[in-house]
Amino acid sequence: LADRLALGVASVVALLDPGCVVLGGEVGQAGGDELAVRVAERIVRMSPLPAEVRPSVLGGAAVLRGALLTAQDGAQNDLFG
Repeated sequence: LADRLALGVASVVALLDPGCVVLGGEVGQAGGDELAVRVAERIVRMSPLPAEVRPSVLGGAAVLRGALLTAQDGAQNDLFG
């Protein structure tokens, strides 16, 4: 699993250079720190760009929480400039 995730993460890192990648959802939460460490070790061998890998602490609610925060920011900007 770490090999497959690292391949995808390395592609994203090469394209976007995010500096930090969060393994979200159920896989990231179930794998936790151990999976994040394994993915990070493989990325070091695959990509010259450094990227920290962390497991998500939000679990399956991450997308919903992000959508709510984005809507809140938009409403605040509309109301208060």
